[in-house]
Amino acid sequence: MQTIDDALGEVFSVERMNSARIAVESACLAIPVVAKLKVTPQTLPEHGEGPFVIDHLVRMFAIIDAIVAGVSFVACGEVADDPILRLAIIDAERAIHSSPDVFRAYALMHNIAKPDRLLLVAEVGTSGEKEGFVALDRRVSPYSTSSELVRFDKLRRAGLAEGIVATFDDADRAVIGPQYAEVREAIVGHCGLENAFVKFVAELCWSHDDVARYFVEPGNEDAFAIFSARAGKSGLNVEKFLDALLAIALIDHDLGRIRSSSERLVFHQFVLAEYATLPERHAAREARERHNQKLRVKQILAESGLDPEEVFLRLGTGFGAERGEVMRRVYGVIRGEIDASSFGAHSSVIQIGAERAAALLAKEGLSV
Repeated sequence: MQTIDDALGEVFSVERMNSARIAVESACLAIPVVAKLKVTPQTLPEHGEGPFVIDHLVRMFAIIDAIVAGVSFVACGEVADDPILRLAIIDAERAIHSSPDVFRAYALMHNIAKPDRLLLVAEVGTSGEKEGFVALDRRVSPYSTSSELVRFDKLRRAGLAEGIVATFDDADRAVIGPQYAEVREAIVGHCGLENAFVKFVAELCWSHDDVARYFVEPGNEDAFAIFSARAGKSGLNVEKFLDALLAIALIDHDLGRIRSSSERLVFHQFVLAEYATLPERHAAREARERHNQKLRVKQILAESGLDPEEVFLRLGTGFGAERGEVMRRVYGVIRGEIDASSFGAHSSVIQIGAERAAALLAKEGLSV
């Protein structure tokens, strides 16, 4: 069975990564604040995608593009056997596929405050500490200065920056501050969205770190209700907002980052908290899946020449209970419980169609 890492190999192809870089560079040229992310450092333990925040954005753009192109993680071994996770990831991917520009806008917007709130801090006793990268309580300036950024970059290039960590204070909350109002509007416009989406995307940015930090420890699942309350208070569509947060847990926290730990737990923890707090969302997903399966079974029957109306026309079946009996026998042939001999002159056609339908149904894990 394919793993998430297997699927990501397809996501991060050279062609797709180049396309993502071009798209992000276009935003940098149009919006100077986004361009600052090209020289804003990021580090492990949270970000190992590349030395700068822009590398995180490029990775997210590539994931969004891949999902739009049809790449899915639903069948991956880490989620395929867990119905709660599997159905949630279907909703996350559907949200991205239906509104990719919303998530491109989110990717560009959620880090815009980082250049203004960067503080590089070295572990105690390391060479970085001796270079002056000390904690806030030992500094005059609350954030790293331009000269410190230059010094850090020299250390990084020389391979001597290990142990220095990029921190960003309240950058996740600061995104919605008035000083970034024009930037938020510019990003939404650049992504081809109407100005009405500014509030929706900004609220996603406000909540994006909470998606991870609220559920690090078990027992805090009730905090999930905060997200519904925020959406409702802001006048947003609650269901769409929660689906978007599912997508963010996936493409930002779990797939859009390379962490010190290889575990991808944010989406898992977020979904389980949702399930504990709003089980009706999972019930709605189950109902949608059942409905979609019925539609797919009907489609497979038609593709196999066993559409009920076609079968009835071929056999000259009248209306009433006789039709139900005919389809019960057709289903029996598909399941291999009986052969098609009872259909007389049409047995060969029914048998061939049944074998084709059986193969298609088995391939997709469906049945009649």
